[in-house]
Amino acid sequence: YTRGFFIFPEKKGSRRFGEASPGGGQKDTGCIKPSRAQYTCDVPFIEGLQAKAFVNYLDLQSINKWFQKPYQWYTYNYEADVYTLAGSLWTAAQSSESISVSRRITQQYSLNYDRIFDAHHLTVLALFEGVDYAANNFSAARRDFLTPDIEQLFAGSAASQTNNGSASESGRASIIGRINYSYKDRYLLETILRADATSKFIKGGRWGYFPGVSLGWVISQENFIKNLTALEFLKLRASYGSSGYDNVGDFRYITGYQISGLYQWGNKFTSGLASTGLANPNLTWEVMSIYNGGLDFSILDRTLYGSIDAFYRTRTGIPGTRVDSYPSTFGASLPTENLNSLNNRGFELELGTAKNKGDFYYDVSANISWSRSKWDRYDEPDYDDPDQKRQRQLSGQWTDRTFGYVSDGLFKSMEEINALPYNYAELGGGNTALRPGDVKYKDVNGDGELNWKDQVEIGKGDTPHWFYGLYGSFMYKGFDLATLFQGAFGYSSSTGHYYTTEHTFKERWTEAANDPHALIPRPGGSSSNYWTSDYWVKSVHYLRLKNIALGYTFPKQWVDKAGFGKVRLYISGSNLFTLSTLSKYYIDPEAPSGTADRYYPQQRTVSFGLNLDF
Repeated sequence: YTRGFFIFPEKKGSRRFGEASPGGGQKDTGCIKPSRAQYTCDVPFIEGLQAKAFVNYLDLQSINKWFQKPYQWYTYNYEADVYTLAGSLWTAAQSSESISVSRRITQQYSLNYDRIFDAHHLTVLALFEGVDYAANNFSAARRDFLTPDIEQLFAGSAASQTNNGSASESGRASIIGRINYSYKDRYLLETILRADATSKFIKGGRWGYFPGVSLGWVISQENFIKNLTALEFLKLRASYGSSGYDNVGDFRYITGYQISGLYQWGNKFTSGLASTGLANPNLTWEVMSIYNGGLDFSILDRTLYGSIDAFYRTRTGIPGTRVDSYPSTFGASLPTENLNSLNNRGFELELGTAKNKGDFYYDVSANISWSRSKWDRYDEPDYDDPDQKRQRQLSGQWTDRTFGYVSDGLFKSMEEINALPYNYAELGGGNTALRPGDVKYKDVNGDGELNWKDQVEIGKGDTPHWFYGLYGSFMYKGFDLATLFQGAFGYSSSTGHYYTTEHTFKERWTEAANDPHALIPRPGGSSSNYWTSDYWVKSVHYLRLKNIALGYTFPKQWVDKAGFGKVRLYISGSNLFTLSTLSKYYIDPEAPSGTADRYYPQQRTVSFGLNLDF
């Protein structure tokens, strides 16, 4: 086995090493050498204007060495006192070494102007940032060492030696201008224009421009509202913002070559060069735009308070390749293009109440939110078959639909199987492979054949669309109580148990019980049992007591005599209980879909403590 680690030094230029394990090991050393310079000054003769310069040079170096010694294992016959070779791993030692060196230079230069003129507050920012990155990598390896006692490459066979090397470089530049203005803290305005450039796009097309604006109106500051004493705070918000992404490979805008294949030239074999495919000089930024509106309010000294937010987000120019809309006989590797687009919409609502009543104080709030994404356009073929279009077309559809068969419990007898008015066409041999305990599916379209055309939407993806929570804080004299409930719904999770677990054994179908509603079908049954269906994919909603804490703070006159400033005794717990539609499957609702038997469960913890302040 191998073991190793990177430890970056706390001090400039220092190094640490990982120890090698007995059967072979890995030595790593990492070193970061940062150098930075920063200068800030108030510009003379212009009140409120500040200039700032920042330059950071980061040098990263890492050296990795891996050495593997051969070893054998034996069985021992106690009576005969004989060891017998049972197996071995590697017949000779082998080793590899690599070196990686990179550097990144970051520069920032900015001017910031901040002044208050009577009721006006103005802030202006102008900033330039540049990032330059370069890296070099080298590696070498040899096998068949003469002896495992020499851990240097020269001791390995020259016939097995390999080496490799690579280099990369990239750069970015940004210019940002921002203006913030407020009048009597009543009318709020922020405008921003960001210009970004990246080396990933062709010269002359590297810059993208991304504006944004945010407006706020504190209505409760207006004279016509101040007379409404019940309404103490009301604010309207609206904003628009955009940003760019350049999540594509380097140099996609030019045609290049790559080492590919092995070819015979005379009596020698040599590597060949192949085109990297068609270039796309028009490749540009993916743009995300967000529209947001909201309202904040408080009534009767927070007897009722809350906020409402709604948003709509678009992503256009998402990089993709036309692998579906063009046939594979095109004759070349197609380039990356700004093909696809999607949108996302959602809202969030929070309502709460808080009050002081003598020695009793409480603050209780609840929130709920929803969001979901839809493809505006996705590169795909034109579907003529209505079932293909229903199940496979993405353009204009939600991004997280799950299609599968509709189940109807488990077969109880061969008579029930023989009486089926339709055939399991996907099994090839019809219904001959079916037995009691196998999953029974419905012929949804009634054509006498159970096939992919019978699949319908059975789930909405494995990411919740709805989230909700309930928070409470209570105080009475020295006692305090805080609780947090959280939950989600509007999503699906696969309950499939494809590995042997205790749950698989206990909940499986058995011939003796012959339960048509068993959670696990007949062991070793038909392959159709594990088709995607609502037998496995379940709708999920849950509510969890995430945290609760109860404490008592001793009266001040008691602790003063003991020389303490504050003494608090508490008990707290987390994940104490969960109500979930997945409980009967022994699955945590927050576990990734389909990983129930490979997911470390949520821990339930209870803590006791004493806080002492001196």
